[in-house]
Amino acid sequence: MFGNLIRRVFGSSASASAEELATIERMVAATDARLALLPGYRKALLPGVRVCRDYAAELVRDLPDPLELSLLSFTLDRRLGLFFSSPASLLGMLMRSDALQAFFASPSQGDQALALLLMQRRDSQRYGMATLNGEVRSDVAQTVVSFDHHRMVLPCPSVEVLRASTAERALEVIAGLVAQRLALLAKERSDLESELTRIRLRLTALSHPESLLIDALPDDDPLPRDRAGLLQRQEAAQCRLNEVRSVTTLNGLLELVAHMLSHPQDYFRLQQASLTLDRMGVVRSADEIEEGTRVCMEELLLSPEEPVRRVIVPVSVSRTAMQELARSLQADA
Repeated sequence: MFGNLIRRVFGSSASASAEELATIERMVAATDARLALLPGYRKALLPGVRVCRDYAAELVRDLPDPLELSLLSFTLDRRLGLFFSSPASLLGMLMRSDALQAFFASPSQGDQALALLLMQRRDSQRYGMATLNGEVRSDVAQTVVSFDHHRMVLPCPSVEVLRASTAERALEVIAGLVAQRLALLAKERSDLESELTRIRLRLTALSHPESLLIDALPDDDPLPRDRAGLLQRQEAAQCRLNEVRSVTTLNGLLELVAHMLSHPQDYFRLQQASLTLDRMGVVRSADEIEEGTRVCMEELLLSPEEPVRRVIVPVSVSRTAMQELARSLQADA
């Protein structure tokens, strides 16, 4: 009897785990709460949610060893000198992190935090001195890599907790990308409806030149001014609007969300990147200079249509390391 009750309440999604059902509800709340009004929405979203959860778990399965953030590490590990301009900038980022400050404000969390360091990577071109085939040349095209917009997220007491938190964060990012796609479709529908209204007004003005109807559209409006061009534009806009309307009905939105959840790699993925940089951040070949620093990183790629990249580096930092950084800067002041 209890099993029948579960099936009546949850439909065929009763075989889903509690974690999967919770993820479904989070996805619906983050994308479009109206989806919960549709019967069978859990059944429709469950396959995609399972794909997303497996995908998120796979992303964080092999996290690299955390990079220690400390004054000593800044001296010994050249990567820190490439990520941050100085120990002062490192300390400033740590002090500005509300998540990290909240972590250390709780005595139960311990004295060391593991977290993810997020950065924006910027590649710029310049001309400088370089050695080519044993000859020093000037005005050689070079790629300079720099890092900015540093953020600390997900401070955790252990690597295991960090993996679990990162997987949950990945699910949140995917939900955000789905919501963004739905918002863009809603805006496109509104824009198309507005365009069709403007086309009809202009066609009416052209059809009744003797009337008092005035074409009040601005001079820079992109609509054609001749009847043939307007009719062609109207047909194309109406065709696209019909397509968008079919997707933006509740059933259409449910199908779209289910499809996006089933293909998370199309919208969100991590790519491994490896660069050899000199102390000025200039990209060098691996065998070009002995003092080059090999920087391996994970790059997060969001929305391939308009790529947004973020560098992700697991890090560790302790209360003691932050205190040492602060004392060192006070002594230098």
